[in-house]
Amino acid sequence: MKVIAIILLVIVVVYLYKRSQRLANEEQEQAAREAAVANAKEPEVKDITPTSTANAAPVNEENIDKNLDIEGEAVQIMPEPEPEPEPEPEPEPEPEPEPEPEPEPEPEPEPEPEPEPEPEPEPEPEPEPEPEPEPEPEPEPEPEPEPEPEPEPSTVELAWASAKLTQAIANTSAATDTAGQYTAMTAAVAECYKQRKQVEYVEYGASLSKRYIALFTVFAAETRADNPDAVIKGIGLMHMSTLLSDNGEFDVAIALCHKAIQHGVSDGTVTGFEGRIARIEKAKAKANK
Repeated sequence: MKVIAIILLVIVVVYLYKRSQRLANEEQEQAAREAAVANAKEPEVKDITPTSTANAAPVNEENIDKNLDIEGEAVQIMPEPEPEPEPEPEPEPEPEPEPEPEPEPEPEPEPEPEPEPEPEPEPEPEPEPEPEPEPEPEPEPEPEPEPEPEPEPSTVELAWASAKLTQAIANTSAATDTAGQYTAMTAAVAECYKQRKQVEYVEYGASLSKRYIALFTVFAAETRADNPDAVIKGIGLMHMSTLLSDNGEFDVAIALCHKAIQHGVSDGTVTGFEGRIARIEKAKAKANK
């Protein structure tokens, strides 16, 4: 609003200044016209005084009267001097066009009031939770079936076997508890691992994998039940995974390694069973080419 008021004030001042200037010019022009008219109305007076008294003839009263009359007539007959033509009035200067008033700036539109936020709908009351059904008692885990004892190999089947392998197999059959069976079979697997350059040891050792994994699972559960902090060695699982891999049973070997990781045992190497899985997968890929 202040800007608008200042603009209007400037326009009024300019208008008054132009108007006073125009009135002053008109007064000057009118005074000049009046002076010109006054000068035109003054008659020219002729000097009728005789130039010389010597040349003047003696006159009597009659002559004087006649002269007067003649002069009077002469005065009367003399045409009135033509008035000087009035000077053409100077053309009035065209009035300077008044500056058009600057258009008033349009007032900035007032910002529309923000619409009031709609009230959030009241949340619907949550339905009362249904009473949770009483949890059914978890069924007791079925004990893992004890591995069926393998038939004792005949001397014909193990004619190639070393004395250590034969003794380990005999001890496995003679053991009456899980720990004894697991320990004896671990010795048999270790002997097959040492003699793995011979095909018979590799094949026989790989054939013990199912029973050995079952024995390990039961042995680990019983050991942890008696002592949760007990450390179970996974050397036998490492030997078995190698025998399976050498026998071309890569998937079974990888599953065995995952079993070992699940039970938290180590194979005694830096990379552990994780690194062994990677090596078995590479061997599998190479064999499939």
